[in-house]
Amino acid sequence: MDRDKLLSYLKEPYSIRCCGTIGSTSDIAKAWARGGAPHGAAVFADAQTNGRGRPGHRFYSPPGGLYMSLILDCGVAGAGQITTLAAVAVVRAVEGISGQALRLKWVNDIMYQNLKVGGILTEGIVTGDGAPKAVIGIGINTGPANLPQDLAPNAGTIHQPGQALDLEQLAAGIMTEILEGLPLVPRHMAQYRARCLTLGQAVTFLWEGARLEGLACDVDDDGALLVTTKKGPLRLVAGAVSVKSEQAGED
Repeated sequence: MDRDKLLSYLKEPYSIRCCGTIGSTSDIAKAWARGGAPHGAAVFADAQTNGRGRPGHRFYSPPGGLYMSLILDCGVAGAGQITTLAAVAVVRAVEGISGQALRLKWVNDIMYQNLKVGGILTEGIVTGDGAPKAVIGIGINTGPANLPQDLAPNAGTIHQPGQALDLEQLAAGIMTEILEGLPLVPRHMAQYRARCLTLGQAVTFLWEGARLEGLACDVDDDGALLVTTKKGPLRLVAGAVSVKSEQAGED
């Protein structure tokens, strides 16, 4: 990531740290946030050795992808709202640059041609002065597909042969979409719902230790998935949800 080029695409001179191969951009961002990093500060890496997804999952982060963590003064916005905002930001930024129509799988998966090409992880922290901040970790597969065998059936990339993707422009677009959209939360939710492929699908999920089935009918303004089940309506705020038409294990 070229720091000067990235800054040239941004409307304001945000604090940016660009790294080579590191463990996790979010680990660095969280330490930076606790040390007083300003709103809009961001960390980028060429590759990660310890990229994280959902609890217990790692995010494969080889050279050639976009790996970033953005620090926000989150105010009254909750984690679900910030995650869905970031998801919409990624989709809009990619569409604006390459024209590719990405979709979203609740709550934090970025999908292209029915394959996962990116993910988002929002983590909240409290700084020394008690001010709440959020760190949004975003990883997108932007390089040629060369995935480990265990990931290849379900993961993909937005890379298009013969078409170079400007990573700095994409990163700046994502940052701008998030930072300009945060004061307007939850206005972005209409766009999230329109792009969410989970809605209208039969899904399975864990609820109080049991595997349940239901129909995903909506996502509320806090980012929670509303599911109709035999037990009645349920509201999911986190956790893995599988669309029943997917193969087992694709959650």
